[in-house]
Amino acid sequence: MLSILALAGCKQAIYSQLTETEANDVLLTLIRGGIEAEKRVTDDKQFSVYVRDADVATAIELLRADAQPAQRYSSLGEVFERNGLISSPTEERMRFIHGLQQELSHTLSEIDGVMVARVHIVVPAQNALDTTVKPSSASVFIKHRPDLNMQLLVPAVKDLVVRSIEGLGPDNVAVSLFPARAPVTTGTQIPLTKFFGATVASTSTTTLWILLAIPWLLVAAMVVMLLHASSLGSGVAHLLARGKTSEPDPSRQSMGVGREDRRAA
Repeated sequence: MLSILALAGCKQAIYSQLTETEANDVLLTLIRGGIEAEKRVTDDKQFSVYVRDADVATAIELLRADAQPAQRYSSLGEVFERNGLISSPTEERMRFIHGLQQELSHTLSEIDGVMVARVHIVVPAQNALDTTVKPSSASVFIKHRPDLNMQLLVPAVKDLVVRSIEGLGPDNVAVSLFPARAPVTTGTQIPLTKFFGATVASTSTTTLWILLAIPWLLVAAMVVMLLHASSLGSGVAHLLARGKTSEPDPSRQSMGVGREDRRAA
């Protein structure tokens, strides 16, 4: 039993340096997939998610299928954070495009059913001497849940991107939709329950109760055997004691014969 408890306590962190929201999302995905996991807070107020060593591969595959933990996006404030250096116009333009891409990707990722969203923007550099206006273009990548029809949201996605980028028309926006593959296990396939505070599959509770009862049954059997052996030993000792008291004492018999001879004389 000590070996089983020691093996059960061996856990490994699959993700660290997570916020509490990210850790909760990862924990929810693992529990729904039938993986026993726990969240621990670190010294720097970050969170780590631990699973058993035997479940590491399944947990990573399950999280990849569900795009967890969620991607972190940079805001415009972080992109244009003052660092005390003078930036060239080309660098400022590239930073603006990157910040705009991050903001749009973050906005699209908030749509229900969207797991991963990325926006790639092309804003041609305008020449002051060139009278021809080069239109901008954008490409949107969306990875979504396989049970949802995201084609109905494509016009809304295009409209959102068009109104966020100057000089961009609806015809220059391409939206590519990719359904995610089904996860390894789902909560509907593996019903979960609580067993002494631990989350386990409902079908394994009978086996756990049997494993939990076996040591107590062995202890009870040993106690019964010891009591039976003790009573048997006391019975044998009692019989031996009675046998000793029923046997005649030779010395007493000889003394009795001598007395009878003396009386006869």
